[in-house]
Amino acid sequence: MADLPSLRALRYFQQAALHNSFSLAAQSLNVTHSAISHQIKQLEEWLGKPLFVRANGRVYLTADGERLKVTCTRAFSEIETTCEKISQRTSSSLTVSSAPSFLSQWLIPRISHFSQQHPDISLNFQTHMDIDKVRSDQTDVLILSHEQTSHHDIAATLITVDYIGPVCSADFDRQVSHDTDFTTLPLLHAETKRHAWAEWAEKSGARGDFWAGRYFDNLTLGIQAARNGLGLMITPRILVKKELEDGTLIAPVGFTAMARATWMMVKQSRKDEQEIAIFRRWLLAEAAGGE
Repeated sequence: MADLPSLRALRYFQQAALHNSFSLAAQSLNVTHSAISHQIKQLEEWLGKPLFVRANGRVYLTADGERLKVTCTRAFSEIETTCEKISQRTSSSLTVSSAPSFLSQWLIPRISHFSQQHPDISLNFQTHMDIDKVRSDQTDVLILSHEQTSHHDIAATLITVDYIGPVCSADFDRQVSHDTDFTTLPLLHAETKRHAWAEWAEKSGARGDFWAGRYFDNLTLGIQAARNGLGLMITPRILVKKELEDGTLIAPVGFTAMARATWMMVKQSRKDEQEIAIFRRWLLAEAAGGE
């Protein structure tokens, strides 16, 4: 027995089931009444079960017919939606998602490099961490800081190991070293990374109360607060490369490697698509050029 019946037979059946009429199904599909009847007869023979009861010139679904109607309607709807998304997605565009802080602090400042090298590829941006949107093709590329995870349907490329550490303005008026009791210092926190200070302290061996201090809605705001002398902000090195280079921020005790890393995640079945491969090579080159 074949694994599936004829797709045409299923489509004809679904229309007949929706309309409770072979004639109306024929009109909707622009075929003859006999074509509908023939395909449904073949489907019933394949299943070995009746799908319709025929009485007084009308047709009524059997219990098996009702079950198959629900399944076919859902399946054809999903096929239609997927085909529409594929047809609307141009081959020269990518939708990239990442945390807002990574997008604003690292990716956006470098996008002009990508556009200069690949002017035919348009990039669109989102700020979510939902891997299911990669699975559904709503997002082409997800850039995520996380411990290594395994998803059979997701291809993950390591971009860089995460190094984090405290930063402050160059004229911060407190001395900071590895021996400092951080309880005595004004600490800045991001609501989106509430455990970052404690995570760093565990790895670095620093002492202090790492929950006290000012909290900001996101990491970007915390970094700006540190630039303006409000205290010490714990941040990934990759996000403050420019500020460290221009001297608006300093890292008094350096950065410490974490157990997590920054990954580029794409749908496994799409990992070799030309635009995705180009973006992956560019992202790796930018990260290798210095965090």
